[in-house]
Amino acid sequence: MHRKKRRIPKSMVIGCAFLLPSILLYVIFMVYPLLRTFYLSLTSWTGFGDAAYIGFGNFTVMLQDTMFRKALMNTLYFAVVSGILSVLVGIMMAWLNLFLRRMEGQVTRTILFVPNMIAPTITGLLFMFIFTEDIGLLNNILKAVGLQNLATAWLVNSGTVKQSVVAAQIWRQFGLTLILCFAGFQGIPAGLIESAKIDGAGTWKIFTRIMLPLIKPQIELASMFTLLGGLKIYDSVVSLTGGGPARQTVVLPMYIIENAFTYSKFGYASAMCVAFIFIVLLFIILMRFVFRGENYEY
Repeated sequence: MHRKKRRIPKSMVIGCAFLLPSILLYVIFMVYPLLRTFYLSLTSWTGFGDAAYIGFGNFTVMLQDTMFRKALMNTLYFAVVSGILSVLVGIMMAWLNLFLRRMEGQVTRTILFVPNMIAPTITGLLFMFIFTEDIGLLNNILKAVGLQNLATAWLVNSGTVKQSVVAAQIWRQFGLTLILCFAGFQGIPAGLIESAKIDGAGTWKIFTRIMLPLIKPQIELASMFTLLGGLKIYDSVVSLTGGGPARQTVVLPMYIIENAFTYSKFGYASAMCVAFIFIVLLFIILMRFVFRGENYEY
């Protein structure tokens, strides 16, 4: 007795046919380069000729490279500090937007979200105009209000250059948190807020005890986006400080590109890329751990 062959639904065949080009492009431009990077990290290659296999030699050199450690710490500093502050500013601005009328709120949210759509290079150039010592907007404002003692060379002073980069990152990133959290606030039932007011809860207590826990998924998503955006910081630092002064603001993507295309150390640069990938994965796992907990339903 012959078993009847199971026919594949026509809709599945059509769906696979439509997905095939996207999958092919993903394999060519994502999977293959990633696997190639893992392979090159185990070799010594100048970009020409054959790559010589050296095992984990690049990773051994990396552990002894003080510039790599400095670039990594700068990257983590910019990612964590700017990420946390961007989320905090975005949450507060989203909350304050709830007190605006509909038209004013729409205009305000649009204006505040615009920096998120500006290219990082342009952001760096804008803040260079703000922080430049002689003709910079910030120093001129300080002089105009009688605080010329606070004026300094923001991008040359090693004590202020990192904070200047963080300020540029916050200005560019907080708009995304604003939009996500505002949407979360809008989804909270008005009856829940009214019940809390009847029970005597003040505005600040309602915000911290009721509203913030209910938008936890939006905060987690915003934190993920800002952290990952901070980890891949490159364009704004290049245009704002160029890694200076005295390489105080060199970030890991900048150091990787420098080793690959300036010193032709493609194997070593690939090893740093692999290490960077694992660091990003570690941060994602850490964030999932931080944001674990109960889910609120309403």
